[in-house]
Amino acid sequence: MVFFRRLILQDFVKTHPPSRQCVPASRELIRAYDGILPPSLLDLWRRKGLGFYGDQQLALIDPRLWQPVLDRWIISPPDAVRRIPIALTPLGVLLYYRKLTPVDEDVAFIDPVSKKTGELAWSLDEFFNQVLCKQELLEEIVSPALAQSARQQCGALVNGEVYEVDEMLLSMQMLRSAKVDALEMHRRLREAVDPPPAKAAEPTTVADALPVEYHPLFKDITRGQHWVGLYLSSYIDWYRLLALQPDGRYQLLFWRIHHKTFERIEKRLYSGRYAMARSSHGDEIVELDIALRKDSLGSDANDNRLVVMHSGGTNFLLRADELAGLAAAIGGRNLMGRSEYYFSQVALEDEWPDEPSDGRAAPAFAHLPLELQALIDVAPLRSRGGIDQCD
Repeated sequence: MVFFRRLILQDFVKTHPPSRQCVPASRELIRAYDGILPPSLLDLWRRKGLGFYGDQQLALIDPRLWQPVLDRWIISPPDAVRRIPIALTPLGVLLYYRKLTPVDEDVAFIDPVSKKTGELAWSLDEFFNQVLCKQELLEEIVSPALAQSARQQCGALVNGEVYEVDEMLLSMQMLRSAKVDALEMHRRLREAVDPPPAKAAEPTTVADALPVEYHPLFKDITRGQHWVGLYLSSYIDWYRLLALQPDGRYQLLFWRIHHKTFERIEKRLYSGRYAMARSSHGDEIVELDIALRKDSLGSDANDNRLVVMHSGGTNFLLRADELAGLAAAIGGRNLMGRSEYYFSQVALEDEWPDEPSDGRAAPAFAHLPLELQALIDVAPLRSRGGIDQCD
């Protein structure tokens, strides 16, 4: 792939400078879209990054996170032109790219509130360097007055957020807006369009909660010596079940349970080999060989390195990349932090757990992995073998 000395999208960058929150795209992300997205956009990703641009807080996004959302809004046959989400406005309008023919392309949009969609430009470079750089054209995509009022009311956005405006009050010439998670807003507004599906059974055991088609993969895996067995992680309505087998193989299942219908949705399964290792602190480490696919979310690889913890007669697996977050929660609140940061060992016949999203109570200090202990700067508490609740 060829990168350019001068950014082809320099006019866009000059008009909408990247914010400090922008993070250069990884080589993995660049490789994933090489030959699929125009080189000019990949060069912008590599040299300036993903994140907010300009006072309007136009966000360049990771398509892997947003592809399932766009695919739910616009359902197409398998042989249809591929739509790739590339950007998000501060009010949640999703912008996407299409390669129509070997020489033709366009940029289009879907508004989750009005449900409108349409074309914005017949060239990606033209869209960035002209449409987004001319005030009268930009105003057709982002209402400056509305975005500015929402920002004054709610403050600046952080990565992953958009402003959600109360449309009913807006029609009465009153503004009430809130900062919300962008992905969750799109999912919620899309689900509101669908007729309610038949209600599934609310789970009572771990086995009940599994999507039925995956039962055979996990039914014969039982708790064994050391680390072998099943491990469950949850966060709000997202779940992950990890099976570590005695032969060195693993299965890792991602899925959601719809909060109203209990339907098992957005399922993704990974399988491969795992290895045990020791960290520089002497902790046991489980290393999963996770190979992402086209339908993967970028966060699916966050479980590739897990630190083993033994406490209360069971095993836990902690995300190695989240030890600092775990340390802050344990030291400050005596909690384990966001429940997606860790797995706990389970059996299929166990009662379906109600794991608090901000984390369960922390174990005794002596039970924590050594690397995690080193990150908790609460020296007087170490000698007591636990962490007391802090006000």
